[in-house]
Amino acid sequence: MANGLDDVVAAETVLSDVDGLGGRLTIRGHSLPELAGRLNYAQVMRLLLDGFFDDLPDEAQLTRALGQARAEVFERLLPSLPLLASLDVYSAMRAGMALLPDGETLTDALLLIAAPAALQAQQGRR
Repeated sequence: MANGLDDVVAAETVLSDVDGLGGRLTIRGHSLPELAGRLNYAQVMRLLLDGFFDDLPDEAQLTRALGQARAEVFERLLPSLPLLASLDVYSAMRAGMALLPDGETLTDALLLIAAPAALQAQQGRR
Protein backbone atom coordinates (compact mmCIF):
# COMPACT_ATOMS: atom_id res chain seq x y z
CA MET A 1 0.00 0.00 0.00
CA ALA A 2 1.37 3.39 -0.99
CA ASN A 3 1.45 6.25 1.46
CA GLY A 4 0.78 9.85 0.54
CA LEU A 5 -0.69 11.26 -2.62
CA ASP A 6 1.83 10.01 -5.19
CA ASP A 7 0.11 9.39 -8.53
CA VAL A 8 -3.16 10.94 -7.33
CA VAL A 9 -4.62 13.46 -9.78
CA ALA A 10 -6.43 16.09 -7.71
CA ALA A 11 -7.34 18.30 -10.65
CA GLU A 12 -6.61 18.74 -14.33
CA THR A 13 -5.97 22.10 -15.93
CA VAL A 14 -4.81 23.63 -19.20
CA LEU A 15 -3.14 26.44 -17.27
CA SER A 16 -0.06 24.76 -15.89
CA ASP A 17 1.94 21.62 -15.37
CA VAL A 18 4.20 21.05 -12.39
CA ASP A 19 7.11 18.64 -12.49
CA GLY A 20 8.15 18.82 -8.86
CA LEU A 21 10.89 16.20 -9.12
CA GLY A 22 12.34 17.89 -12.19
CA GLY A 23 11.89 21.36 -10.74
CA ARG A 24 9.89 22.59 -13.73
CA LEU A 25 6.77 24.72 -13.95
CA THR A 26 5.07 25.06 -17.32
CA ILE A 27 2.43 27.76 -17.79
CA ARG A 28 0.23 27.46 -20.86
CA GLY A 29 2.97 25.56 -22.69
CA HIS A 30 5.78 27.95 -21.72
CA SER A 31 8.51 27.23 -19.19
CA LEU A 32 8.77 29.66 -16.32
CA PRO A 33 12.17 30.93 -17.55
CA GLU A 34 10.56 31.70 -20.93
CA LEU A 35 8.00 33.96 -19.24
CA ALA A 36 9.80 35.46 -16.24
CA GLY A 37 11.11 38.92 -16.98
CA ARG A 38 9.85 38.77 -20.56
CA LEU A 39 6.10 39.28 -20.18
CA ASN A 40 4.43 42.01 -18.18
CA TYR A 41 1.51 41.40 -15.84
CA ALA A 42 -1.17 42.09 -18.46
CA GLN A 43 0.51 39.76 -20.94
CA VAL A 44 0.60 36.93 -18.41
CA MET A 45 -3.01 37.63 -17.46
CA ARG A 46 -4.03 37.42 -21.14
CA LEU A 47 -2.07 34.19 -21.52
CA LEU A 48 -3.92 32.64 -18.57
CA LEU A 49 -7.38 33.94 -19.52
CA ASP A 50 -7.15 33.21 -23.24
CA GLY A 51 -9.80 30.75 -24.35
CA PHE A 52 -11.99 31.26 -21.28
CA PHE A 53 -13.66 34.52 -22.35
CA ASP A 54 -14.92 35.55 -25.77
CA ASP A 55 -14.72 39.22 -24.76
CA LEU A 56 -11.06 39.22 -23.68
CA PRO A 57 -9.75 42.70 -24.54
CA ASP A 58 -6.32 43.63 -25.83
CA GLU A 59 -3.46 44.21 -23.41
CA ALA A 60 -4.05 47.96 -22.91
CA GLN A 61 -7.78 47.53 -22.36
CA LEU A 62 -7.14 44.62 -20.00
CA THR A 63 -4.74 46.77 -17.96
CA ARG A 64 -7.41 49.50 -17.68
CA ALA A 65 -10.10 46.94 -16.81
CA LEU A 66 -7.91 45.51 -14.06
CA GLY A 67 -7.38 49.00 -12.61
CA GLN A 68 -11.13 49.57 -12.64
CA ALA A 69 -11.63 46.17 -10.99
CA ARG A 70 -9.21 47.13 -8.18
CA ALA A 71 -11.19 50.31 -7.54
CA GLU A 72 -14.46 48.34 -7.60
CA VAL A 73 -13.10 45.76 -5.14
CA PHE A 74 -12.16 48.58 -2.79
CA GLU A 75 -15.61 50.19 -3.09
CA ARG A 76 -17.46 46.89 -2.62
CA LEU A 77 -15.39 45.91 0.40
CA LEU A 78 -15.16 49.36 2.00
CA PRO A 79 -17.83 48.57 4.63
CA SER A 80 -15.99 45.35 5.55
CA LEU A 81 -12.46 46.79 5.69
CA PRO A 82 -12.43 47.45 9.46
CA LEU A 83 -13.33 43.82 10.15
CA LEU A 84 -10.91 42.52 7.52
CA ALA A 85 -8.13 44.70 8.93
CA SER A 86 -8.50 42.98 12.29
CA LEU A 87 -7.67 39.59 10.74
CA ASP A 88 -4.31 38.12 9.82
CA VAL A 89 -3.40 38.66 6.18
CA TYR A 90 -4.40 35.16 5.03
CA SER A 91 -7.78 35.19 6.76
CA ALA A 92 -8.47 38.72 5.51
CA MET A 93 -7.64 37.68 1.96
CA ARG A 94 -9.91 34.62 2.10
CA ALA A 95 -12.76 36.53 3.73
CA GLY A 96 -12.49 39.52 1.40
CA MET A 97 -12.41 37.37 -1.72
CA ALA A 98 -15.38 35.34 -0.44
CA LEU A 99 -17.42 38.56 -0.45
CA LEU A 100 -16.92 38.98 -4.20
CA PRO A 101 -19.02 37.35 -6.93
CA ASP A 102 -17.85 33.96 -8.08
CA GLY A 103 -19.40 34.06 -11.52
CA GLU A 104 -18.30 33.08 -14.98
CA THR A 105 -17.89 36.51 -16.57
CA LEU A 106 -14.68 38.34 -17.33
CA THR A 107 -15.80 41.08 -14.93
CA ASP A 108 -16.10 38.56 -12.09
CA ALA A 109 -12.71 37.07 -12.95
CA LEU A 110 -11.08 40.50 -12.96
CA LEU A 111 -12.55 41.29 -9.54
CA LEU A 112 -11.01 38.12 -8.14
CA ILE A 113 -7.68 38.83 -9.85
CA ALA A 114 -7.71 42.41 -8.53
CA ALA A 115 -8.75 41.51 -4.98
CA PRO A 116 -5.37 40.47 -3.54
CA ALA A 117 -3.71 43.75 -4.51
CA ALA A 118 -6.63 45.82 -3.21
CA LEU A 119 -6.87 43.84 0.03
CA GLN A 120 -3.12 43.73 0.64
CA ALA A 121 -2.91 47.50 0.34
CA GLN A 122 -5.48 47.77 3.13
CA GLN A 123 -3.73 45.23 5.36
CA GLY A 124 -0.74 47.54 5.61
CA ARG A 125 -2.98 50.26 7.09
CA ARG A 126 -3.88 48.46 10.29
